[in-house]
Amino acid sequence: MFHYTRIFFIGLAIICTSTSMPVAAQDTLTLERCIALAIENNLETRRSHLQARAEGAQLKQAKYDLLPSLGANLGHSYSQGRFINPTTNQYVEENFTSGNQNLNSSLILFDGLRMFRRITQQAHAYRAAQLEEQLAKEQLALDVTSAYIQVLTAKDMVAQIDSQVAVTREQVKRNTLLHAQGAISPGDLYDLKGQYAADLNRLTETRNAFNEALVQLYRLLNMPYQDAITLTPLEELPLTVTQVTDAYELYQTAAEQLGIIRAADFRQKQAEFALKATRSAYFPTLSMGAGLSSNYSMDGRGTYLDQAQNNLGRSLGFTLSVPIFSRFQTRTNVALAKLDLMDAENVARTRRNELQQTAHLVLFNLETAKEQYKNLQEQVSYYTESFRVAQVRFNAGAINSVEFLIAKNKMDTANANLVIARYQWHLRQRIVDYYNGQLSLGNID
Repeated sequence: MFHYTRIFFIGLAIICTSTSMPVAAQDTLTLERCIALAIENNLETRRSHLQARAEGAQLKQAKYDLLPSLGANLGHSYSQGRFINPTTNQYVEENFTSGNQNLNSSLILFDGLRMFRRITQQAHAYRAAQLEEQLAKEQLALDVTSAYIQVLTAKDMVAQIDSQVAVTREQVKRNTLLHAQGAISPGDLYDLKGQYAADLNRLTETRNAFNEALVQLYRLLNMPYQDAITLTPLEELPLTVTQVTDAYELYQTAAEQLGIIRAADFRQKQAEFALKATRSAYFPTLSMGAGLSSNYSMDGRGTYLDQAQNNLGRSLGFTLSVPIFSRFQTRTNVALAKLDLMDAENVARTRRNELQQTAHLVLFNLETAKEQYKNLQEQVSYYTESFRVAQVRFNAGAINSVEFLIAKNKMDTANANLVIARYQWHLRQRIVDYYNGQLSLGNID
């Protein structure tokens, strides 16, 4: 019995382990996976997708408006008292039932080209909504990249300051023993303890910054906060896919590949055809209508179907509606449509200016980030050697704690700045890649 029980629990453990493996595989997230999850879950991208679908439905409806309308009516009534018999067209005084049937259709033949302009207007609106959805995904990918790098920066800063705390802790332990032996002054020991407390506070603040950055990343992913998930680190230095040195070239590429300019252009075209469609209200409307009608009464000849066929009537007519005076409503609508067009033109022009300015700025920032990183590398090497010398001299009693802590703080600050500069270079490079149309939108599979 014990043998079978053992086999059962071993099998259960194997099943549980195999079912938990996919979950464990998700404990580490890459930047590309984070971008894909954000695009899949983020509220704004979902809304932009729904907006594009709504514009597509409006486009279909604008095309459907070209079709004729068709409607049918079927009535049946019970009458009592004096009334006109629908079949004999004479007054009668009796109780009886009657009915009528109608089938009507109408088709607009000409409305000043309003419907055709409405179709073109809605086609531009649909395309603009698609590009705005693309733009929302692109901007979200850039935001997730920035948040991802912020998390990695904070994580490395925690490790950096933690190592600084360890160095200070060792010095405090060593000098506590020396102070007990009367080998150093109390002031040096208290300076070291004060520095140790300051390092602990910095470590606490940096851990808090790490948690805040991680929460911000989960907010973009629209996912619950999870401590167990770790982020895949980036390479030491960013990889340059395509070297871009000309801001005008970067602007042209961004204008062609990103959705920001093209969406504004299609919104401008939408406003242009909206104005044309509004002006169509100045023209008359010609429509055609056709119908079939019949009736039934209880004292008529034949059954219900016989009377419906025998009393069948047919009609065909044309209607011309000429706008004469509408209390200046059409004039006001045209004026409002002109204002919408002017606003769309201003937005498109502003988007181009902003993109052109940003193209120069991101290249400036990238070159600055590179120079800062290289300069900080040299500074770290110098201050590290300076601290090594200061530590040797402090341990030998040649300098006091103030000089030692100054050298240590210079080295710690340089190391921290180097960590920040490294990730700033990563971020600036990916921003350039974004405007160059090379920032990956991730893979949801």
